[in-house]
Amino acid sequence: MNTSAPPAVPGTASAARTAPITWAVLAWSAVALALGLGWAAGLLPPGVPDGDGFGSLYGRWGAGAAAWTTLALGAAGTATALLMMRPGRGGRAVAYAAWGMSAAVVALFVTGSLLAFLGYTMIMPVAGWFVPGLAGMWITQMMLPENLGLFFFAAGAALWAVAGLSALRAARGACPDCGRAHDWTPHAEYATRVRALRAGRIAVLVACLSALLYPSIRFPWLFGITPGMGEGFAEELRADPGTLFIGVGLGSAGVVGAVLMLGLVQRWGVRFPFWMVGLAGRRVPVALAVVPATAVAVALIAMGRSVIVQFALDQVGMTSSSALHTAIFMSMAVWGVALAAAVAAYAVRRRAECGTCERGLPEAEPRDLRTAA
Repeated sequence: MNTSAPPAVPGTASAARTAPITWAVLAWSAVALALGLGWAAGLLPPGVPDGDGFGSLYGRWGAGAAAWTTLALGAAGTATALLMMRPGRGGRAVAYAAWGMSAAVVALFVTGSLLAFLGYTMIMPVAGWFVPGLAGMWITQMMLPENLGLFFFAAGAALWAVAGLSALRAARGACPDCGRAHDWTPHAEYATRVRALRAGRIAVLVACLSALLYPSIRFPWLFGITPGMGEGFAEELRADPGTLFIGVGLGSAGVVGAVLMLGLVQRWGVRFPFWMVGLAGRRVPVALAVVPATAVAVALIAMGRSVIVQFALDQVGMTSSSALHTAIFMSMAVWGVALAAAVAAYAVRRRAECGTCERGLPEAEPRDLRTAA
């Protein structure tokens, strides 16, 4: 472990460089400008639903509004990315602008459909074999312009969130790869890991409890009980076993998600458990946990946002069903925020020694922090 003053870090004020994420958000912004122009001119099919679309704003505002909003986001994104490329310009304000872009993209374009796609993707390897036509329908839906647009904007929200973190590190003069600043000390890092573990446990607890709400209204279908679905729905389930299979499958995905979230604060989230033949004892790549969990967190927050939009615009959808369903779908935003916090704590705690700035402690398992936590 190196505790001496490290050499100057590439990417800081002493030796500025343009981070790859900056080029990525600049490219995203350029594509957004092209899409906005194509939609406004009628050269491309609109990348938004023509109806309510799980809380889409543009069923009410129209595709023209989507085109102009996309143009505005592309222009703002281009300006922000160019500022990020100029060392010493903007500082923390640029980081906040990048995070503002991420929030704006989610609020304006990312709907609850994203969570539906992720849920069906999880159950497809099993459900696709037993529900006739499900796999074909899933592929067809994936390729619709409105859903390709959804994926584009969801990717943009993620890219801008990472860009904000990169810009904040540059403003602080911290290492662009690990985020550690020049005043780093082993004691401070250990204390940060302890706090991250404590916060992560609380966030995982909230996320797991929230995750089990959805299965609680789907598993009863196995016994002919359909909470919040009306008396006639049980008859529909008996007439269509495929609906039963899909509903219980999606509920099972929630349970699997709850189990996987436990790994964010358990040893097997750092080292593969003994029963994973060929991988047992090996280090779990941080990205293997962070990337899919972040995608799910964004989708969950988007679902909560969609319920709010449906309330505000009096759309037909989740808010037209029972109050129980509405409350559970809205609570998914709580699940998403808690999961995002748990993922952030996990990423902070898993930071190992950095090969760029030579700062950092060796990676530790949760049990190594237990006495202080």
